[in-house]
Amino acid sequence: MLGAGLLIAVGAWLLLRPAQTSGAVERPSARAWDTVHEKVFLTEQLRRDPKHTPVLLRLAQIERQDGDLARARRHLEEAVAADGSQVDIRLELSLVCSELGDVAAAEEQNREVLRLAPGQPDALYNLGAIAANRGDVLHARQYWLSVVGSGRNSDATAKSLAGIQRLQTAQ
Repeated sequence: MLGAGLLIAVGAWLLLRPAQTSGAVERPSARAWDTVHEKVFLTEQLRRDPKHTPVLLRLAQIERQDGDLARARRHLEEAVAADGSQVDIRLELSLVCSELGDVAAAEEQNREVLRLAPGQPDALYNLGAIAANRGDVLHARQYWLSVVGSGRNSDATAKSLAGIQRLQTAQ
């Protein structure tokens, strides 16, 4: 549902933006210009519906790409307040909190993801990484073994295996 809403918002933006008449290959500056237009369009959508989670998520992604982690966090926190059951939003918020150095908030978001979706591999991997960075090798290994033991073939599984190997080499 979240993805569909985002596709609708971005699709509408693409239809409403001015047509490019030059036919030239898009340069990076044109991409930045399009992002500016997209932000304007999405901000207008938020004025109409301040709790539209796909729009809040997309704005957060743009702000993160632009290096404004504080604004990205605000958008994500608004999205969580609007719909706290969205695991993807909470995972994105945990990543931004971690990048801002707020490890406690990142840990809290990952724990909430596990409450909503027990065994969620990305949250387990993240908690393992937080534990490893704290020097808590025992818990890091436990989280990562849970990911590997789930049998899922995912990025989190590959990263967990690599983390376990790093822990073994460090001993």
